[in-house]
Amino acid sequence: MPKSPWRRTSIDRGECKIDLKDYILSDPYRDGEHALYFPKHGGIWTLQPKTIFTEEWLQYISFEHHAKVDLAQIFYRAPHYQHPGAHVDIDRSDNLYGGGLNWTIDPDDAHMVWYNMPDQDPTYTKRSETDRNKEWPLEDLVENNRCIIGQQPTLVRTDIPHTVDMGANERWLISVRFTRLNDWNQYLDKFNDWIVDETLV
Repeated sequence: MPKSPWRRTSIDRGECKIDLKDYILSDPYRDGEHALYFPKHGGIWTLQPKTIFTEEWLQYISFEHHAKVDLAQIFYRAPHYQHPGAHVDIDRSDNLYGGGLNWTIDPDDAHMVWYNMPDQDPTYTKRSETDRNKEWPLEDLVENNRCIIGQQPTLVRTDIPHTVDMGANERWLISVRFTRLNDWNQYLDKFNDWIVDETLV
């Protein structure tokens, strides 16, 4: 299996059926949507797939890739904002959650950064039912990989500590999570035929 925590793919990201930034910023705390928003720093929203994606794209993912979209998380970071920690994703049962399919809405100049798993205990945070993680201070971590995600759908590993090293652009990112794909190796196996970047293996 590849050791890289990210894998570029040839998956077609299609077009959102809404103006995502306008939809979120016009009402950041809609009923029935999990949200956390700090305008000067960033935000996280969990949306139902049919709110964002066309039925044609959801069928394309289902028929071409034999995968069902479970939810979409939207991440916003303000320019130059640096969160002081890195985290691992955990599911609703507090188990490690292994991956996602990510891309940015606009051109990206930020790096997603991964770190070695540390020995010390993390801080547990639960900001909503769909946003749980375990976090460590950046100064306690050792970096092992980074990449600019950009607008091409990219598989990213989320069960080892990771964060974003921001640049000068504001950053809006879509992270798609799939039903019955919880482990990083499951993501690699499911989308193996669409992985196009063989660097950093």
